Order: sequence, then structure tokens, then C-alpha cells
Amino acid sequence: MKKLLYLLFFCFCSFQLKAQTTNPQLITPLPSVLNESSGVEVNGCNSIWTHNDSGDSARIFNIDTLGNILRILHLSIDTAFDCEESTQDSEGNFYIGDFGNNLQNRTNLRIYKIPNPDSLISDTVFPEIINFSFSDQVLFPPPSAAQNFDCEAMFHFNDSLYLFSKNWGTSNYSKMYRLPDQPGDYVAELLDSFNTGTWVTSADISPTGKTMILLSETRIWLFTEYTPGHFFDGYAQQLTMDYSQKEAVVFVDDSVVYITDEFFLSVGGNLYSLNLASWINALPDAIKQNEIDIYPNPAINQLNIQFNNIPGEFTTEIFNISGYLICHENNNSTLNISDLEPGIYLLKIVTYEKAVFVKFIKS
Repeated sequence: MKKLLYLLFFCFCSFQLKAQTTNPQLITPLPSVLNESSGVEVNGCNSIWTHNDSGDSARIFNIDTLGNILRILHLSIDTAFDCEESTQDSEGNFYIGDFGNNLQNRTNLRIYKIPNPDSLISDTVFPEIINFSFSDQVLFPPPSAAQNFDCEAMFHFNDSLYLFSKNWGTSNYSKMYRLPDQPGDYVAELLDSFNTGTWVTSADISPTGKTMILLSETRIWLFTEYTPGHFFDGYAQQLTMDYSQKEAVVFVDDSVVYITDEFFLSVGGNLYSLNLASWINALPDAIKQNEIDIYPNPAINQLNIQFNNIPGEFTTEIFNISGYLICHENNNSTLNISDLEPGIYLLKIVTYEKAVFVKFIKS
């Protein structure tokens, strides 16, 4: 039976479609005391909470869109503060991720949970603590090629926290983990990974849960059309930006994000906004019109392609999960895959001015 897949704009480092370039708009320079802004969260458009990373004490700052410091909230903790990300749940609780791990040797990773800081009267809060380790880390540190246990990206969704690794190793994959949002001691569950081609420095999910974003210094990955909790299974778009040390992103609404960057080499130290509506709404026509089917999936010996309303010549290429080209054919809608090893592959289909990617499984 035919199975229609979401067509993925799933770009490995070895190939990409047309680059989509954008740059966020400056809102305001950040105060000099926030020259290493590493996490950002909002309560409405003009109440912004942010914090530095390991270069500061355990405190978060409330600022407005003019860069004025409105308040400073101190976290009463008994350990060093290396917080790389912040997020909040639907009830307004904040989660501040003390999981910076450049050396990959930490055994005290933790997340601080506090009530909505706008609701607090005191300027000091005693956080609840979520202690955790990564399910697949057994060496502290691991060999340099496998150092993928630093973390700077997290968001809250439903009753869980989703964490994304910053990869210092030889691959380009960011790993996605899940944790409960309640205080306690946990092992973070490894769920999936995605070839971002760069470090991931922050993440967030839109208020409706329909769009997920990963941030790096020069790129944004946007994910839509996924099954809730399976964020890498949908449609992905990559946007490129000019370089600055971008460290934090948060959705203000379902289309607009705020971004902060650190002041580094005389660049950055600002709060920006970026309207993503045109990209969030830009699902490929092939998805909307059900123009391409592939079947069966999983497949054993043969993979069939059916085009609806797409005339003309086309080419197909099959890539393995590492992004290497396995085969290339012209105008062949019946592909012999009997020689492929079992696993996950990516089928690239190019027709006149259109290119789509489809993930399939060889059984």
C-alpha cells in the first residue's frame, strides 16, 4: 500500500538546496553587565529575562526592549553557576539549565526550576533542582572524536524538557534528549539526532507547539509538520545569518523570535527580533498538493516513485545517513535498492525548478 511521506528539506553538510539568508533586526544593545547573555525568556513582548553563562554569579536579569535593567533576581544555590539556557512551561515556571560542559567531564549537570519570576516579591529565590546525566555517556571525558555531551539548548514541551547537544566531536550531529520537568535525579533519554552541520547554542518551541527552532552563530534550523515530541521527523528549513556569537532564542509569539548574542571581538552584545512567518508558512508545494508518493516504505528490493501533476524530466539520488551519495539516476521511477544495506536513506528528487527529499527505510 502506498505511503505518503512528508517531504523533508533535510540538508546534510555534503549538499544543500538554495541558501536562505536572513538577519535579525536590532532592538537594543544589552547593558554591559549582560555581555555574555546566554539564555533568554519572555513574559509578554516587553518583559524579558536573560542571564550570563559561567562568567557571572547565579542571577537573572529582567530588562525591557530599551535595554533598561528593571530587576535582578538571585538564585540561592551552593555550586558554581554555568547556565547556558532558560525556558518556561505553560504555568510560567522557569527552568534554567546549568549544564555547560565544554570539557565533557561534568557529573553534576542540573536544571533549576523556579516560579515565574514576575510573580516573586523577593529578589532571592530558592530553586528546585533537576539533577541528570546523559544516558549514553560512560566516559568523563569521552575521546575527543566522541565529545558530544556539552549542552546549551533546551525548551519545555508538555510535561518534559528537551535538550540538544553542542557537538565538539568529529560528526555534525546534535543529539536530542528528554527529561521530566519535576525535581529529582534522572537519566536523560536519548531520542534522536539531526545533522545540523554546526554547533547548537539555543532552542525553543512556539507557543502552539507547531514550530521548533535550533540556533547557532550563523544558522537557524526551523522544524514544522512533525508529530509532537518527534521534532526531527517533519519539514526542516535552514536559514543563514551573518556571524555573531548568538547564544539565545525565544518565541515571542508563533512567528516572531527574540535573539541575543554575546559581545565578542567587538561584535554583538545585543537583543534582536526576527519574524519567521514567511518561512514557517512556506511548506513546499509538493507537500501541500500531494504531488509525490514513494512506496513501499520500508522497502526491500524496489522503491517506486509516483508523480502527480509534475511533468518533464527528473533525477533521483540516494544518500546514506552520513550524507554520502550512493547512486544517481535519470527519469527512473522504479529504483532497484536490492544492493543497499538495511538502514535509513535519503532520496533526493529534482524536477525542473523543484527539489525535495524523502526519507525511506531499506529493510
